[in-house]
Amino acid sequence: MENSLQTSAARSTPPTASDVTIVVCTRDRAEMLAAALAAIVRATRSAEIVVVDSASVTTATRDVAEAAGVRYVRSDVPGLSIARNLGLATADRPIVVFTDDDCAVDPGFLSPLIAPFADAAIIGVTGRLRDHGDGSAAPPPAVDVLTCVADGLDAGHGALMAFRRDSVLASGGFDPVLGAGRRFGGAEDLDMFCRVLTGPGRLARVSAAAVTHVNTRGDDDYTALNAAYGRGVGAMLAKWRRTHPGSSWALLGIVIRRAAIGSVRRARTRRGRAAQRAYVAGVLAGFVAARWRPVSGENFVDTDPPEAVPASGGDRVDGVRAEEVGS
Repeated sequence: MENSLQTSAARSTPPTASDVTIVVCTRDRAEMLAAALAAIVRATRSAEIVVVDSASVTTATRDVAEAAGVRYVRSDVPGLSIARNLGLATADRPIVVFTDDDCAVDPGFLSPLIAPFADAAIIGVTGRLRDHGDGSAAPPPAVDVLTCVADGLDAGHGALMAFRRDSVLASGGFDPVLGAGRRFGGAEDLDMFCRVLTGPGRLARVSAAAVTHVNTRGDDDYTALNAAYGRGVGAMLAKWRRTHPGSSWALLGIVIRRAAIGSVRRARTRRGRAAQRAYVAGVLAGFVAARWRPVSGENFVDTDPPEAVPASGGDRVDGVRAEEVGS
């Protein structure tokens, strides 16, 4: 890991908001989406904003997007990675920023997030995620450049990440089998971070770009989330054992070591113990279940996609509704 961006002939003028599409993937959380969009609109008037509806069962998501004056597209097939890939395909601009529907971006988040793209070697950039109850002072502004595959596990969070659109599309996009809404319900962001770092590209981690996570989960939901995320991590490791066998051992060692540390650290509370047990069991279950799943390129083959959830209105094409509002 380096402490600053390289100073080389590859540097150019930093991009601006007019080079950016901001994608918000969502499903049946209209109230949270409205708040998330309001924060984004307050933060930037020049970026393109796209809401990707991941198979909501009502029209409320479309209504919120229309009220906010942003573009709307829908996938009838649920799954976070499927929705993110639709967002990439829909975007008209060279840099795509992803944030979540249960997060509020800081007013000044965008400029520091996209500034590292002035370096041609930077393929992706992540910001900082804080919990709504976190009262600690913000860290000093810093840009860390990540170069090793294992650094991808510490790169950041899917709640605030940005990529060069063409690079992600060329890599095959996000793994459709990983992520929320699927059996292996996490790690699609870590998978992409690590994949970027297998080549000459680099990632930048920017402390000055931040979002606040505003959703509080009950104990049962929190345990279920940890189990799903563990299954995603386990499945990712099983895939990497075949796609990148050399790097997979380093990733596996880090995951095992951190699982052990987490078991000690989270043992202080019943909520933490239950969540950590669910995560560890999930990692094992995900690894076993995915170890022989077919792989094509960098992604799993989606042999059992979720059942489509049609909604009224729009013209359906291969599970995607060609609906756009506010464009």
